[in-house]
Amino acid sequence: MPESPNNTKKEFKHRCELRLLVCEPNPLRPDRVTVGFVLRDTNPEDPRVEVCLAPKLSAIQCVYPNADLEAIEGTLLEMEPILKNVTDFEQYLQNMPFDAPAEFSFLPGTALFTDSIEREIELLTTQYLVRLEAYAGDGKASARRDNEVGRAHILRKMQEAFTNFGVWNFLQKDIPVAAYTFKNDQQKIDFAYRSYPANAYRMFQAVSVVLNLDKAKLLAYSCPDIRERAVRDGQCDLFGIVEDPKYCQNEASVAAMEFMQSKGIVVRPVSAMMEIAANAAAELRL
Repeated sequence: MPESPNNTKKEFKHRCELRLLVCEPNPLRPDRVTVGFVLRDTNPEDPRVEVCLAPKLSAIQCVYPNADLEAIEGTLLEMEPILKNVTDFEQYLQNMPFDAPAEFSFLPGTALFTDSIEREIELLTTQYLVRLEAYAGDGKASARRDNEVGRAHILRKMQEAFTNFGVWNFLQKDIPVAAYTFKNDQQKIDFAYRSYPANAYRMFQAVSVVLNLDKAKLLAYSCPDIRERAVRDGQCDLFGIVEDPKYCQNEASVAAMEFMQSKGIVVRPVSAMMEIAANAAAELRL
């Protein structure tokens, strides 16, 4: 609960700092939408950071009509693990992904005292994020998420599968490829691990062949150099995880997948992630 004169005398178990992440396209106007929050326990002996993001973002278009919700959703997912390690929010921009939207910012922090962080997260989610979901419209972006397409959805399913099989903490994440392609290349591979039984380095990238063919093409062109230079011995496998087949029947999506395969990418649907994660767990002997 927020700090007030009536409760500061009580000794609470957790003394936290709350930061709201908002979309504010025009700083000269009061219009903004809360899209997430960061709750940080300030106890130096037991630090803890919880990051919660809105599951639906359609309400952003109320204040930002031209917003690319697919790109924003993907960027927020990339920001989430970074935010968990941010200790100085005044310098947080230095820790953000290079393509973090300029329209997003943190409001000044507020003190929050509580005996249960879990309970507080529930209250904050109801107060700030469930309301956003309730106001989310039935427009194109909402329909796209309901249809389970786009990089953000694929990435979320990959994370769920790897976590389900206990692999998540043993993966490399956000692997820069500049060492394999060219200097200052901003492209990163989502996940990877070394399979010692197979003497292979396995890399995994969420790729939308429905909404973002340019990223699929970029990955395809980079694949030969990545596979050749990522390992000194053994083999390197680069998996492109795409939408389920029922969403990839159009000519453009089929052509994109065929092109990726021609460049050496192993294309698998997101519905195969449980099988992929199970195999990773076996190879990592977990």
